[in-house]
Parts: sequence; C-alpha cells; structure tokens
Amino acid sequence: MTDGASVLGAVRSLLPTIAAAAADVDRTGAVAPEVIRRLRETGYFALLQPRAFGGLEAEPDVYLTATRELSSACMSTGWLAGWLAMNNWGLSVRDPRVLQDIWGTDPSALLCSSYAPTGRLERADGGFLLSGRWSRCTGAHHATWLSAAALRVGPDGAAQDFMAVLVPRSDYVVESSWNGLGLRGIGADDVVVSSAFVPEHRAFSWLDLKLDSSVPPLDRLPQPTLYTLAGTMPLLGAAQRALAVWPAHETPALSVTAMAHTDVELSVFQIRRNVGDLTECVRAGGYPDAALMLRTRRDQVMASERAERAVRTMVQNRGDDDGLIERIWRDVQTARMHVASNTDQVLSVVGRFALGLDVHDLIW
Repeated sequence: MTDGASVLGAVRSLLPTIAAAAADVDRTGAVAPEVIRRLRETGYFALLQPRAFGGLEAEPDVYLTATRELSSACMSTGWLAGWLAMNNWGLSVRDPRVLQDIWGTDPSALLCSSYAPTGRLERADGGFLLSGRWSRCTGAHHATWLSAAALRVGPDGAAQDFMAVLVPRSDYVVESSWNGLGLRGIGADDVVVSSAFVPEHRAFSWLDLKLDSSVPPLDRLPQPTLYTLAGTMPLLGAAQRALAVWPAHETPALSVTAMAHTDVELSVFQIRRNVGDLTECVRAGGYPDAALMLRTRRDQVMASERAERAVRTMVQNRGDDDGLIERIWRDVQTARMHVASNTDQVLSVVGRFALGLDVHDLIW
C-alpha cells in the first residue's frame, strides 16, 4: 500500500528530470502535462486528499518536504504542483456530497483555486447563480474543478455572506493572462464564470464551519496553516538550490554563505516543529490556541524572508554563467508577492500579541 514515505521516494526519483527541464519551463512558460501526469502517478497529489476518495491523508510534513524538494529542482514546477495538491485539503468540512462530486468518478481530479471574493452569488431555485472573474488561478489548465470565493448578495444587491463555491470545468473558461517576471510556468491565468448554476451543497459559508469529530484530524488544522506554508516551501526549496551551487573553493564569502545555510535550516526546523505541534493538538481532539497559531505564522513568514535573503546573498557574491541564479532570483521575487509572505502585516499582529494587546486579525 502506498504511504507518505514511498511517495516522497518516488517524487525524489523525478527531481533530476524536473531540474533538467527547468530552463525550458522558464523559456516556454509552461510545465509539461507529462510532468503533472508523472507526479500524479507518484501519489503526490493524493497526499492531502481524503482517504475515503483515494487519498492518503499523509502527515503534512511529507507534503511540505516533497513540495520544497520539487521547488529546489524547478520553482515553477514546485509552486504549480504544490498548489494543485494543496487544493485537495480541507474539503471535508463541507457537505459530503462535494467530495463525491469531485472524486466519485475520478479520484485523480485536480482543483485550481482563488479565494479573493471577486465572484457574485445570487439565490436561485435549489442553489445559486454564480458570475465572476478570478485572477491568478495557478494550474487552471491542469484542473477540472474551480474552488473560489464569492459574495452572496441579496435582492437589494448588498453583500450578505462570504462563501466558497465549487464549479466544474464545463462551467468556467480559462483566459491566458499570466506573464510574471518569474514563476513563468505556473499558468496562473484568469478564470471566468458567467451565470453558472451552483447547487446548494456546493456553496459553503464560513459561518457554518464546524470542526467536529466527523472531520478528519488533518482537515481540522487551522485554515491558514497549510495555505500559507504552500506559499513558503517553494521559497525555501529555491534557496536550497541556490546555496547548493555555491562553489566550495570560493572562500571570501564563507561567513555569509554559512549564515544563509543556517537561516534556511532554521526555518525548515521551525516549520517542522510547529506543524508537528499543530497536528498533535488536533489529533488529540483540541484546537490550537492563539500562541501556537501566531508562532506558526511568524515562523512561516520569517522563513519567506530568510529564503529571499539567502538567494540575495548568492546574487551579490557570485557569478552566474548559466543563468540559474538569475532565474531563481526572478522566481523568488515573484513568489514573495503572494499574500502568504506579507511580513509586516504578520509581525505587527505577532507584536501586538506579545505585548498583551487584543488580536482580532485573521492573518492570511
């Protein structure tokens, strides 16, 4: 039976091939469908998927490690695959019919997502009508479902609720729009929906969130946890790749490269500790307190900061004859624009908490 360890081993066997194609991914602006197919065969996309629908419900550290190592080979591939796998997580809190809709006939189905509330839901018989445009839906061309946020509006047009909806590929159009400086191959294109019918059970209100014993422990982790880490592990993987190509004979900058190695290793250890503590808490039937959640978010956002600093050290202290460091630098700068890496916002909340002030922010 496939388990997390065997999936990680299978992913690692693909890394040389993925690394060899990284320059082509950057040049052509696409990760080959064959790579996605081979990753599917390893079981990577099943790591966070519910066991009842063909998934593994593996320990989060397996997913995080595999994503980091994929990103060390090619950051576009790691970012793209990481988000496609991430979107399989957390759906058990919704109506059970949702899981049947997505994976009942195709356990390998993938989802793209956008949780900016740029959609509009209007009540209709048996459900809602959905219209909207969602930008930067990573992997939209590889997915057969869209998970997106929308505002439910009343007859007067006023917003009544913030909801998450699921839409099959037949109900949305993908419009090519991604032209990032880095992460050239992630296909973060626009998705457009025009008056698509959404059955009641596929529309989920965060006001209805219930993390009871019917929800698997993995899906009871705080919602921001794995989403923000999905935006950080590729940065750490990219930093590890940049550090790995530092020539051993270049002695003048040994102290700065030692500091960069230390920063990246520290971040990996902190994330592993925090995710382990969170998982232990939910498996025991509890829910993490504010101190643990903020420590997790603090260490996650500082990991993004340290990874960027490590790559900057490489840019400033060595040549780049083959263009690898320049490509990694562009990828990292693009990834840092994601909301998961908003260092100032996160640290301001953490600072208020440390001073004993009220904290009401949900820091995504």
